[in-house]
Amino acid sequence: MIKKRMRYEQVLYIRTFEEIILELFHQNKLSGTTHTYIGEEATAVAIMQFVNNNDFVFSNHRCHGHYLAYGGSAKNLLAEIMSKTLGLCEGRGGSQHIHYRNFFTNGIQGGIVPNAVGVALANKLSDTLNNTIVFLGDGTLGQGVVYESLNIASIYKIPIMFVIEDNQYAMSTRRTDVIAGNIANRIKGFDIKTVEIESTDVDTLSDFFKEAFSYLNETRQPICVIVHNYRLAAHSKGDDTRDVAEITANKINDPVSIIEKKIGKSSVNSIRKDFRNEILKLATDLNSEKSLVIKEIFPETDDKKISFLPSLSEHYVKALQRIFYDAMEHNKEIIFLGEDIRDPYGGAFKATKGLSLAFNERVMNMPISEACMVGMSVGLALNHKIPVVEMMFGDFVTLAFDQLLNHAAKYGWIYGEDIRVPMILRVPMGGKRGYGPTHSQSLEKFLIGIPLIKVLALSFLHDPYKVYEKLFNSIKEPTVVVENKKLYGEKIPPNIKEGYRDFKIKEVNHYGYSTMHLSIDHETKPDVYLITYGGMVKDSLEVSETLMIEEEIQVDVIILCQLSPLPILDLKEIINHSTPIIFVEEGTKTAGVGAEYIARLAEEGIGTRYYRFAAWDLPIPNGLVLEEQVLPHKKTIIDKIKDII
Repeated sequence: MIKKRMRYEQVLYIRTFEEIILELFHQNKLSGTTHTYIGEEATAVAIMQFVNNNDFVFSNHRCHGHYLAYGGSAKNLLAEIMSKTLGLCEGRGGSQHIHYRNFFTNGIQGGIVPNAVGVALANKLSDTLNNTIVFLGDGTLGQGVVYESLNIASIYKIPIMFVIEDNQYAMSTRRTDVIAGNIANRIKGFDIKTVEIESTDVDTLSDFFKEAFSYLNETRQPICVIVHNYRLAAHSKGDDTRDVAEITANKINDPVSIIEKKIGKSSVNSIRKDFRNEILKLATDLNSEKSLVIKEIFPETDDKKISFLPSLSEHYVKALQRIFYDAMEHNKEIIFLGEDIRDPYGGAFKATKGLSLAFNERVMNMPISEACMVGMSVGLALNHKIPVVEMMFGDFVTLAFDQLLNHAAKYGWIYGEDIRVPMILRVPMGGKRGYGPTHSQSLEKFLIGIPLIKVLALSFLHDPYKVYEKLFNSIKEPTVVVENKKLYGEKIPPNIKEGYRDFKIKEVNHYGYSTMHLSIDHETKPDVYLITYGGMVKDSLEVSETLMIEEEIQVDVIILCQLSPLPILDLKEIINHSTPIIFVEEGTKTAGVGAEYIARLAEEGIGTRYYRFAAWDLPIPNGLVLEEQVLPHKKTIIDKIKDII
């Protein structure tokens, strides 16, 4: 009976909290937005009885009830909504984005689902009995990444509970108008055990979830639980266009009304009055608390002067295979995910060949589900793994953009310094193989525009073994590694430490990954600096050689490895401030990588004249003959430099 009483009080506390939040918004005492849980409180209370300290819970924009039932502090949640430093995330996240212990929420519908699957997969790989619970609404079933997640959870028998709260509406639109067919049948199609209940009685729901958790604990396989209920309040603060008569008719199933029948209306009113006074006092007390002063984040410097010049002359793909094998042998937390990356295929460019033979469970073939595999890697990273995701072609990274921008990049900043997302996304980019419009692009400009992720680019003079070795040993944040496709089949040149051809090489390294300065004569001020990376390095060096031989024009070539954050200290050390600067890239010109670099150099007073060479603002055409016309061309760069001089 005591346990029942606690359930009732939790339901009443959540209801009271949500009502006060709406009052404060209507009184203009809060800013931003909120999505209350009014009418659905019994579900969260019933579930959280069976959640242990080491279990993970992922919630969505309608998260207050889940959090409070999980055992979170109302004071810290209220402070978060009020943008106070006492908040769960110091006010950074607000109503929709909160973190407490192993409880995470995000406002992007469906995006948390692969994160939760990744966390659950990490639990399975670590052979723990910890559970993962993820909440999603009926409207979220319109998101494709949800079905990608269900598919992978079923294939790999991942121990996770999907909780679908069917409150009949997606915002103000009836669920039946936007979600076709039967919800349970959708889930059953993935061969996932699916159970459903229509109830707002916390006692009935408790018995129901007891059985659901028993199944999860005994089988260690995924289960989907569908709870049919009704949201009594507006989707957000006051955007309710539903028929008032319909809302009134559904109040018969109000979980508070059900509790009133069990313990009496006067008892409920007394409990609610005490809760109301308590929460209003919290709001009053928090008014005087300070708000966070946001500080800009600058890239970390790294004083360890490691050389990234190649040590061995071997095929580039062999160097990748070696470092991946050695890293996995050294660190059991490294997990590889991708399409066709297991043997005998070993990935589209064979970079993972041999890995699955040696590390069977840690090399996982994925369906064609880019959004899900990147989302899973976020969850794996949150749960102490180091996931490495291979995009079969870098062009496909657009399918996972939401996970990079709205999840991987944001979690560490919103949730606090104790949260890290050390994941690696490998993206084979570039043309010059004739693969056509969707398999030949260089999309780095979109990636460097995402705050708080690191973007690295491999070149034939940066030893891939050393770059990845450094990355595996020091990774803290989401990192994208751009691997130009032309490199895989090429051989790393020998004797690089003595220089490359007629060039002498200096490495400048303020951020951990060296920027290389190649010059015919380092003692002489060059006529032009040419900054480049990745697949345009060889072309740029050929330009430099040709101009020196034919025109006695000295072009120093600067090869970037870290594209973002921009290695401005490296460039300051290398560049003579009055010399013209040309940026060469394989991506399209408008708003390109070069545009950002030149803007930053101009702001720093580095250089006086700036030029860009990039692909035309067109899709990359099929075949080498047409492709060559669109991509940056050696002859046009040479002609332009002659004009500059």
